Amino acid sequence: MKLAKVFCATLMLIFALALTGCGGSSSTDTVTKNVAVCFPNTTDSWQRNGDSLTKLLQEEGFVVDVQFSDTIEKQQQQVKDALAKKPGCIVIAAIDSAAFVDVLEDAKKNKVPVISVERMLLNTDAVNYHAGFDGAAVGEGMGEYIEAALNLKNGGGPYNIEFFAGSPTDSGANVYFSNAKKILEPYLRNGQLICRSGQTNFDQVAVADWNSANARPRIREIFNRYYADATLNAVLSPNDDIAGVLLEEFRAAGKPLPLISGLDGDLSALERIKAGQQTFTIAKPPEVLAAKCVRMIKSVVEGTQPDINDVTSSDNGVFIVPSYLCTPQIVDSTNIDIYLK
Repeated sequence: MKLAKVFCATLMLIFALALTGCGGSSSTDTVTKNVAVCFPNTTDSWQRNGDSLTKLLQEEGFVVDVQFSDTIEKQQQQVKDALAKKPGCIVIAAIDSAAFVDVLEDAKKNKVPVISVERMLLNTDAVNYHAGFDGAAVGEGMGEYIEAALNLKNGGGPYNIEFFAGSPTDSGANVYFSNAKKILEPYLRNGQLICRSGQTNFDQVAVADWNSANARPRIREIFNRYYADATLNAVLSPNDDIAGVLLEEFRAAGKPLPLISGLDGDLSALERIKAGQQTFTIAKPPEVLAAKCVRMIKSVVEGTQPDINDVTSSDNGVFIVPSYLCTPQIVDSTNIDIYLK
């Protein structure tokens, strides 16, 4: 009887191990090694971010499904479709930061970790972590560069300046703008900087959908109404794509090129800086962000604590999202050769 019991127990153990080998742990591994990525497709910087993230994740043995979208509705559907497959993690850079509250309820219900990239997902407790570049540092860097270039601390001016900002649907756009404006505001008050249009509020200067074509009508109107007989010395541009369009309009109007900012470190911007057309950009190297994202993804799928360096500033309207904020890099004529190779 004892031998029979041992034999039966052995058979049961072998059967259990066989079942595990056929679908237990390997099934779990398959799920956790699948990563869904949903990015906007508004500028080439997102394509570069997607390529960098895919490459690094594949090197770590992950299966990556990267989707790009130009519309909110399409991206919402992409996120829904991705969550239906129950990936080990979903990574989202939202076209509209506040448009995923309902969609992400499925992520929370199915315990799929959510990581927001660059653009914080707003008004939801379904986001677990955030990875991006320090938006406050981006804005401050823009403002401080203009401050130094125009020698404002030492009384330079008066200079004419106009403002443009990013999309109202991007949670980072107002962060960039408000922190740049914070640096420049004292000089607007004391007259060293003059905004002849009077358009200095975010709602007045935001460019819908980050679409550079949407900036053309406004800069043309500004030229016609306020600078027919005056020089526009500086422009706060929220990214490189919009800076490129603004510079085209300056040339078309026969205006001298201004001191102009940019953001993203796009190749076209680097070439303009080299040619002396765009003054500077703030680079957000895709490989830097991708490396942080990969480490964060690995941690969440393995159930460990990812590296974070910010637990105070990333408020999404519901809670402070644990974040890793990378340091942006200013690129101008003094260091362009390092970036443009």
